[in-house]
Amino acid sequence: MIWLVFALLTGAAVMSVLWPLARRGEAADPATTDIAFFEEQIAEIDRETNEGRLSPQDRETARAEAARRLLRARAALGGDAKASRRNAVVAAAFAIVVVPALALFVYSRLGHSDLPDLPLQARLEAAPAHSDLASAVARIEAHLAEHPEDGRGYEVVAPFYLRNGRAADAIDAFAKALRLLGPTPHRHASLGEARVMAEKGRVSEEAQRDFEAALALDPKSAIARYYIGLAAAQNGERDKAIDIWSKLLADATPDAPWRERVAALLEQLRGAPAGEAGAKIAAMPQAAQQQAIRSMVERLRDRLEQNGDDVEGWLKLIRAYSVLDEAEKAKAALDGARKALANDMDGRARVDALARELGVGG
Repeated sequence: MIWLVFALLTGAAVMSVLWPLARRGEAADPATTDIAFFEEQIAEIDRETNEGRLSPQDRETARAEAARRLLRARAALGGDAKASRRNAVVAAAFAIVVVPALALFVYSRLGHSDLPDLPLQARLEAAPAHSDLASAVARIEAHLAEHPEDGRGYEVVAPFYLRNGRAADAIDAFAKALRLLGPTPHRHASLGEARVMAEKGRVSEEAQRDFEAALALDPKSAIARYYIGLAAAQNGERDKAIDIWSKLLADATPDAPWRERVAALLEQLRGAPAGEAGAKIAAMPQAAQQQAIRSMVERLRDRLEQNGDDVEGWLKLIRAYSVLDEAEKAKAALDGARKALANDMDGRARVDALARELGVGG
């Protein structure tokens, strides 16, 4: 009796899977993953435009290309995936009869009905499958392998590489897009940013040339001005960095998403918070300024050792040591922040993002 119940259940399961095939005759199409990718690409273009990283002209060009690819993927979806209804019905009937019989036969020979079920917790902890986005990127990579002259393809996939820590691949893709499609401020700045990520936050001479090329085409390029200022700060050119970032903030819109970051770096570079304390330090001789700044940084460190829940404090401490070119202390501050913020996922994410930006901790 139990085997009959199993056979009926198996038949019902097979029928529930095959019935939509018999009714509609539609097969899944891999173009759905491409659609999701290009929709995300369009959203990414809009975000970069809002952040001032992409000029309106470049936005229209990139968005038009992504939209074209999206329309082509949508047109391909299900276009040639229709199956014959009659063949589907025959296949369903065959599967309903043969599959349960074969399954019961094999299970009677090889199965172990006495084994315990897989616990729910174990299933919940199982590793998820690869994302559809990664699958879409793999398709684009296969396309580029066959059509290496497709500059738009490199421009589409390069930001994905950069967001996922594949800086070397991003450099290669941005460089090929620049070569095949021609120079624009956004392409030069994106290539420079990829080089900075590859150097763990350090602005190399090669990256600086990319940013200078972006500024030659668009003197108002926010991302290029930011990294040129960062290069000056890293090279010890304090006054130059302050001048660049001060002008960048003066030109920024009130809702610029990077405004707060630049303001914090500028504040740290000046060596003191705004207000009366900052004015007093600014009036000191250079040597006294440095001593006062280091004293403030050490007091901040001592306070964080007593109360490590202050995310902003950790961010200021890591920036301060980085600006003071004290790499070991910056690394120690990063380790301390990660330990103190172990239960604050958002705080840890902000600390890790700053560490990557400044090249702290390798």
